[in-house]
Amino acid sequence: MASKKSRPRYMTAFISHSSHEAALATHVEQVLEARGLQVWLDRSEIRPGRLLRAELHESIRKSRALILLWSKAAAKSRWVAAEILTAFHLGRFIIACACDQAPLPYFLQSTIYLNLQPQKTDWTEQLQRAIRNAPDAANQVLPKMASQTPALADAITVLAQGQLAVTDCLERNDLRGATEHQTVLGSKMNAAEKQWRMESAILNLAGYHRKNAYMLKHWAAIQAGRPPKDALLQRSERCFFESLFVDPYDFEALNGLGSVLILERDLDAAEFFIRRALLLAKKAGVSYPAAQQDLRMVMAFKGSNRGR
Repeated sequence: MASKKSRPRYMTAFISHSSHEAALATHVEQVLEARGLQVWLDRSEIRPGRLLRAELHESIRKSRALILLWSKAAAKSRWVAAEILTAFHLGRFIIACACDQAPLPYFLQSTIYLNLQPQKTDWTEQLQRAIRNAPDAANQVLPKMASQTPALADAITVLAQGQLAVTDCLERNDLRGATEHQTVLGSKMNAAEKQWRMESAILNLAGYHRKNAYMLKHWAAIQAGRPPKDALLQRSERCFFESLFVDPYDFEALNGLGSVLILERDLDAAEFFIRRALLLAKKAGVSYPAAQQDLRMVMAFKGSNRGR
């Protein structure tokens, strides 16, 4: 990230983009800097494993707004997802810029966006004005649709009870029992995901289902403190990201994401999202011992790393 002379925060912006939009991101940076704005652009050609490096977190915190270059590629990017949610939870306004026909995350669909697609009208003045006039607050979120039918409520109960049975078995080191419960849940989870694709509770349960599958697959390595990489974790991550794209205030999704990041040893990002989950749970008057335990685990790992 380039080092630039400090400017007032109202003149700064962070560009979030996928590698597919790298050339466009550089063009946006050049256009805005020519107009006196300071732009933070991550120039890493290869994304590291960590979602929320310290310099990225600090750059987002110091910016007035996050410029989101949204596209089909960005929609699949875990780094873009993490940057969007970090900006939102730091109270930074997200300026959405459409680079193709990909629909915006649900919680941003009430936001007026700029069209950066080729052959569209000139966007430079609009973007500059959007940054200068950005509210000093996060975007307003669309109200969550109240659509929990009896069938959905029953499915959530069955899946949650099944997952509780899996985790209870794991706590007793009963891998056989956990595997049996996980297998029974598989078809039920698949059916629920097909029927309620945009329901946060189902997405959260899907995230935990994949996390549990990972834990069963690698139980010995996890207990030895060496959790391996596995696509199951990123699939679990994706479920929680999709849930948070529906409702970024969902503290269960925030903690679920944090718990996966612990297994990936992405401790700074895990701490950020778990602390946010605890804050939102407290505001809702909800006790959240699981998140408290996850936070203690993060801090223990961090302390261990510092002691090396």
